[in-house]
Amino acid sequence: MAAVRRPVFWFLWPTADPGPLDGAAMQTRWIRICGRGPWRWGFLTLCTAVVVTLSCAAVAVALTRPGWLSLLVTVAVVLPLVGLLARAWVAGTYVSDRGIKVSRILTTEAIPWPCVTDVVDAPGSRLLGTPLRVPGLGVVIRDDAGQGIRTHVESASPDLWLRPQAWSAASDRLRTWVRETRG
Repeated sequence: MAAVRRPVFWFLWPTADPGPLDGAAMQTRWIRICGRGPWRWGFLTLCTAVVVTLSCAAVAVALTRPGWLSLLVTVAVVLPLVGLLARAWVAGTYVSDRGIKVSRILTTEAIPWPCVTDVVDAPGSRLLGTPLRVPGLGVVIRDDAGQGIRTHVESASPDLWLRPQAWSAASDRLRTWVRETRG
């Protein structure tokens, strides 16, 4: 029997076995709508290398200059960087039978399926996740309170940029989840 190979940071993108996860055929785990694209992979890999290098340098400085101040500075610099980097790896739009969840670097919004009223394509897209607006489309989930939550399914997102077929597939996948879970 062959051994199962897992990625190095398997906890950042858990993959579920195909098929229902319990006897009631309920999808209880959150599933990412679109996988990480090449732009996000490249950027996050570069950021991870920089954070690891800075962390090693900060720890080396803290060890060579013992004292509370150097330890405090090391902890104050390294922990927020590691936390932000971990959130950047996890950021995305997820679905399950409970609802839809949009995880960003600093916030997470979740809407149960009974509160979702519509899925619309909104004009304007953020270039690679930055505040810069570019021509394109983004998917917005409307809830029963009339508010719209912008998802990561955008034509210029770091996951889908320059891949129109991937944007179309992610948009269709999200619409299928909405249609099938709302009845």
